[in-house]
Amino acid sequence: MAIKGKTKGRSARAVTRGPKPVYQPVKKPLLAKREFWLVILSILGVMVVVGLVAGFIAERNSSAQDELERRMRAAMSSFQGQVEPVLTTIGQAQPPAGYQVFTDLSTAVDDLVSEEPDAPTDPKALTQTATGAATSAETALEALRAIDETELIRGKGFSEEFVLYVINAKGNLVRAMTLYGEAAKLLELAADAQGAERAELAARTQAILKVATEIFDRGYSDYVEAQSAAGVFVPPAPGLPAPTGAS
Repeated sequence: MAIKGKTKGRSARAVTRGPKPVYQPVKKPLLAKREFWLVILSILGVMVVVGLVAGFIAERNSSAQDELERRMRAAMSSFQGQVEPVLTTIGQAQPPAGYQVFTDLSTAVDDLVSEEPDAPTDPKALTQTATGAATSAETALEALRAIDETELIRGKGFSEEFVLYVINAKGNLVRAMTLYGEAAKLLELAADAQGAERAELAARTQAILKVATEIFDRGYSDYVEAQSAAGVFVPPAPGLPAPTGAS
């Protein structure tokens, strides 16, 4: 007879454990990060240094420019102080930026060229005008030649443009005075001549006078440009005499 025993119970199945939870750190906002502010501070520091350096350089350049302009004004004032007294002996300013010289000489030559055979120009008056013009031209020439423009502009750091204005101004004024003197001497010869010789000398005098005037105008234009570059040019008022000294 079979003995009934206890029935064998079912064994429980093993349950697989789930993955362990992983710690996920909470991300800080960008503005809360220390590294972010360190970068910002570094950038600001660099910007401050660059700004200080740029300001220093700008101030230094400004001071250098101010000093250069001061030297230019001083040089131009000295140049004017030597040129203006010469110009006032041979002519007068024509505002706003012109100058007319040897008007008596020009008038006498024009009268001689256009004179009629039956109404000759007074030889004595021509000679007097020619002699006066020749003396004035010679005196002006000597005074202009005595100006040492290279001393005024050498080694001062001036621009090439300004330097050329000063050099060309003196050079052209000197050449013009030389030609005015030659024209005056030819007028003296024409005053004593007769007929065809007188007419020929008158025409030659007029031609030289024209060239002299063109060269003088170029020289005076350079003189005005040099003043403008130095910031000292002041146009003479209409109806007033030209200044006799530096501006």
